[in-house]
Amino acid sequence: MGHRGASALAPENTLRAIELAIAHGLDMVEVDVHLSRDGELMVIHDDDLARVAGRHEAVASLTAAELARVDLGDGQGVPRLIDVFALARGRLGVYVELKGMHTGSALGRLVRSGAAEGVELISGSFDAPLVEELRAAAPEVPRSVLFRPASGAAMIETCRALGAAYAHPCFRPLPRALVQALHEAGLLVMAPHTNEPAEAKAFADAGIDVLATDDPRVLVRLSA
Repeated sequence: MGHRGASALAPENTLRAIELAIAHGLDMVEVDVHLSRDGELMVIHDDDLARVAGRHEAVASLTAAELARVDLGDGQGVPRLIDVFALARGRLGVYVELKGMHTGSALGRLVRSGAAEGVELISGSFDAPLVEELRAAAPEVPRSVLFRPASGAAMIETCRALGAAYAHPCFRPLPRALVQALHEAGLLVMAPHTNEPAEAKAFADAGIDVLATDDPRVLVRLSA
């Protein structure tokens, strides 16, 4: 899975980064979403433009059209999630991390509109209320819960409470025993993203179901 697309090769969370993930044969991309001022789900990690564009403006203060014109480098602006779906349809899956307020409900509305038809879609968040929003709005979308350091028992309890299919521990180390416990609870497991081939191999050896990286060449080297 490409973390924010092939973000080592193009500006993160852009259509170009997703095109490169497709070109390198990845199965899925992870993208992050916030809502624009006019209610569009926009693909961007932070809630402001400071880090990615040097502009001290909140994503929520700008319209989708204004965000599309923000210079992220390589001729890329902030894309709408609906445009990511159009690019990915039939080519790779999309894992949507819900970041901003009400993004779970907004994604549910987008799914009900048919915009995600033909897209292998997973969605999740660190924030349980956003996962619950998504479950209420589009229960058919497979859900994940992202975790900061937590015990296996706590992760299992939270995933069960939210009806999540995936546990996504975003911490290290990730021992085989923890992965096994999550599997025994019926959960699929995503690893924290890594750009180190040795760590990617260790995650794979631990039985991880989904590996993520900024640089798809890492996974190519792993499979060689």
